[in-house]
Amino acid sequence: MITVERSFRLEAQSGLGAKPRPELIGPVLTHLHDTLQDTVRMGFLHTSRARGRIPGSIKAAANVRYLGHRSEGDGVTVLRFEVAPFGEVAADLFAQTQLWEDGPQPDQTAFELLAAALDDVRSGHSESSRFDPGMLRRIGSYRRMFVKDGLSSIVLPDVNLHRSARLDAMVVQSARALADATPQPRRVRVAGRLDLMGASQGVLKLHVASGGIVTALWEGEESLEQFTSHFNKDVVCEGLGIFRPSGSLLRIDADAIAPATERDDSFRHLPVAVAKVDVARAARLRSGEPSAYASFLGSIPPEETDDEFSAAVEALS
Repeated sequence: MITVERSFRLEAQSGLGAKPRPELIGPVLTHLHDTLQDTVRMGFLHTSRARGRIPGSIKAAANVRYLGHRSEGDGVTVLRFEVAPFGEVAADLFAQTQLWEDGPQPDQTAFELLAAALDDVRSGHSESSRFDPGMLRRIGSYRRMFVKDGLSSIVLPDVNLHRSARLDAMVVQSARALADATPQPRRVRVAGRLDLMGASQGVLKLHVASGGIVTALWEGEESLEQFTSHFNKDVVCEGLGIFRPSGSLLRIDADAIAPATERDDSFRHLPVAVAKVDVARAARLRSGEPSAYASFLGSIPPEETDDEFSAAVEALS
């Protein structure tokens, strides 16, 4: 099997180098497997936390081996890993090439997907399909490594992208902000033509008349294969809608599929999220903006004296 080498370049003020402190590299190695597995699931399934059985090809695509480390000075340790390209370990996922035309490529690895996701998070790309709330929480969990453990950044120097990506405190902060901005999931119904089915992966793609493609993950009790008769026909799909921070639909965790009827015509569009309002932020004043309460000042009479209050009570009696 063909494998390639990828690496994490750890940077800190001190404590790294040829003999790194265990508390600096230990957490990185501990989190690596779960991070890459979330990344691969996100790339192929549009979800970082798939329920049920994980396909063997997905597991294999996230499988890496530690080769050792090298020093680039006291403040840098490069962790070296061996990993197989997707085309080597997940060839079955590319059997339907159209299913993944907007996703991973056979010559890529889990490190390329992670680098692309980090790049989108750093730029605050709220329309990205490379992360969901689970993936953002995973990236946010690295906060301790940068705040308390002493790392300054984790760089991915040799991925096949236009530039090397990095994970640092800024990316963690951006991930937490994007997670906070992401609308809550809600139940949705979408009608459209069933264009693609990946039975073994449980993936559906619907072409919606208003323009756009909806990705759905099948989570129903029945086998997805029993719906093959619906292929290339109009169907209505229902389930839990998962949204991007922008409010657009990322995917549907579907549990119901049926032939579409005229009564479903109102669902032939992409659903949007219910706006998430930050009440505390909305109540804050902008620079130079007068307070809404300022107009009340002076309009309420000052507190009456005891004599005035007694006189008023006597007048009413």
